[in-house]
Amino acid sequence: MSNNPNKQKKQKKQALLGQVQGKHQARIKRAPQPSQVPLEQVAAQTATAIEQQPGSKKPLGKWITLAIITMLILIFPKPKLITYEKLGLVSQSVYWDGLPGIDPILFDSHLHPRPALERNTLYLCADQTNPDSCQRYQILEQAGFISALKKLILD
Repeated sequence: MSNNPNKQKKQKKQALLGQVQGKHQARIKRAPQPSQVPLEQVAAQTATAIEQQPGSKKPLGKWITLAIITMLILIFPKPKLITYEKLGLVSQSVYWDGLPGIDPILFDSHLHPRPALERNTLYLCADQTNPDSCQRYQILEQAGFISALKKLILD
């Protein structure tokens, strides 16, 4: 009989060990680690996570920036390419109207322009304060912004 209780103890131990091993195996079976997940699943999960984010501000900021740049381009004066002549001498210069408080500029001259563009006349003055230092030029042609840029780049 002494042999019988030993068998019962061994069986009981094995039964208990079996239960523990079963629980241990259940704990080991986990979700696959990220390195084991296929890349397509990761990409799909990321895409759905991005779509679920509440209204992102990035595209709105880009549109606002684009609108501000467009308004600045439309509001500020753009340079013009002016062809002017006096006594048979013809010249071309890039003319910029300036802003309020900033005088107009001829980019390739040290003279100060005083325009009368509506009358096709340009006065170039050596001294801004002395009107006697001004010379009158006849404007032959006014070209747009792209022509002015070409002239600035090529010269």
